[in-house]
Amino acid sequence: MIKTKKIGSVLKHVNNISKYSIIDDVVPEIGSIVAVKVISVNQNYNKLELSSGRNVELSEGDIVIGALGNRLASTGMCGYVPEELNKFDKINLLNLGGVIGLSKDHNVLLGSATECEILGSLSSNLNKSLNLKDFITINKDTSNIDKPLVAVLGTGIDSGKTTVTSFLIKSLHNYIEKISACKLAGTASQKDLYSYEDSGANNVFDFVDYGLPSTCLINQEKVIESSISIINKASKDNDLVFVELGDGYHGQYGTKEIIENKEISKNIKIIVICAYDVSGAVNILENLNKYGFKDTLIIISGPVTNNITAFRESLSKFGPINSEYLNIYNNANHANIFAKIINKVKTDD
Repeated sequence: MIKTKKIGSVLKHVNNISKYSIIDDVVPEIGSIVAVKVISVNQNYNKLELSSGRNVELSEGDIVIGALGNRLASTGMCGYVPEELNKFDKINLLNLGGVIGLSKDHNVLLGSATECEILGSLSSNLNKSLNLKDFITINKDTSNIDKPLVAVLGTGIDSGKTTVTSFLIKSLHNYIEKISACKLAGTASQKDLYSYEDSGANNVFDFVDYGLPSTCLINQEKVIESSISIINKASKDNDLVFVELGDGYHGQYGTKEIIENKEISKNIKIIVICAYDVSGAVNILENLNKYGFKDTLIIISGPVTNNITAFRESLSKFGPINSEYLNIYNNANHANIFAKIINKVKTDD
């Protein structure tokens, strides 16, 4: 019987975890559910997000239950699932949600990842090692998507994607009755979904619901399958679906592949690009135009728009740019942007 309360939110669908046992055998694959003992804690990155949404501090000797997965984060940890993994092997906590892997690198300003040792795998009564895919809540559904989508992507991690997504959900809620939101790419953590929900989203989903701890460095066909299935789930009984894509457009999480998938792209009516700088935003804009998003309403947002005059002057250096801008703290053009979004969604419906 498992006697720990420190269970990462990546295991949000594993109920009554105390009824399971821990066995020595470890299956080194994406999604394997493992128990680890904390050996040393990075005090700059010492929190674990529980499925309840609470963050708890980690201490040496804590037993943590999480899932094996990959992560590449410029502001955080980089790690992967090793090819071989045995009891007592060293392993690391890669993110807030309880994704576990062997650390390869870290942001020097943050410090190295919290170190743990493997205790074993979570097991059922059949002595079978368990995986996140044993607890999926969204089944495969690659049928045609039939609802309009707003895609929110960025130049990288922490570029304002969740903040802007939540702002737009809250702002449009009075005009569009039923809005849902989902995160299609990233590494498991529920705080973004809670933000959508708090802003008024009718339903919220992510790739964990499809049995994935992360979309980093995995088979891209699986990521696309997961994304379409999640969108179809989010579309039911809703009028508009927001889809946020973690990391950056050119990253290793499948964002570019998701956006360029034909079944998904044909339903995208609005794309919001969150960026730190104009050159990054323009780079994504040019890539989108090459793919065929020329008729899509494209909005540039994020920190790059914090000074509108500087933003416009820098943007002018790139010649004519067919896009709008949105800064959530400057309401000068909010009414105009909201009207364009509503018109685009309802006109193309």
